[in-house]
Amino acid sequence: MHPSYIPVTKYNIDNYITTGIKSYKEHYLHLWKNNDPSPFIEAFLTKESVVKSLEDSSQLFYLIKIKDNIAGILNLTLDSKKGSFLSKENLLLNKIYLLKKYSTRGIGSETLKFVERLAQKNKKEVVWLYAMKKGNPLDFYKKHDYKIVKESCIDLPNVLDAEKEMWLMAKNL
Repeated sequence: MHPSYIPVTKYNIDNYITTGIKSYKEHYLHLWKNNDPSPFIEAFLTKESVVKSLEDSSQLFYLIKIKDNIAGILNLTLDSKKGSFLSKENLLLNKIYLLKKYSTRGIGSETLKFVERLAQKNKKEVVWLYAMKKGNPLDFYKKHDYKIVKESCIDLPNVLDAEKEMWLMAKNL
């Protein structure tokens, strides 16, 4: 299954937001008090927040499509610094969110290859990301040679204490 990656514009931004919210809720409600992810959605998946981010040329947003169907979303940051060990030569993978019906079909792996090719094309040396300490994403990224760099945590209100812990992970290209 070969996904295509459609850049998000003002013409398809609503599809990005709708798909992002749906896929997030399908996979991550367990992180939130009362299963209410509104702090995350308000910070990252409102029209206002996405439009503002699109104004920044280092932010890249894509719809992930399989044939004519939207399967998920992808968000990257070029030129992203994180502490002294990462520099402008790195790309931050912010989000790969797939709708549940498209999970476990190889689309995530294909999307990581797309991200890594894009990073290399932009002369980046490292792709880095945050992954929950618990659950499938950690194993998925490890399988694709991403290494744990250090501990981190979600810094949003109403995340359950038991779910705040994350890893910062990176892969040298």
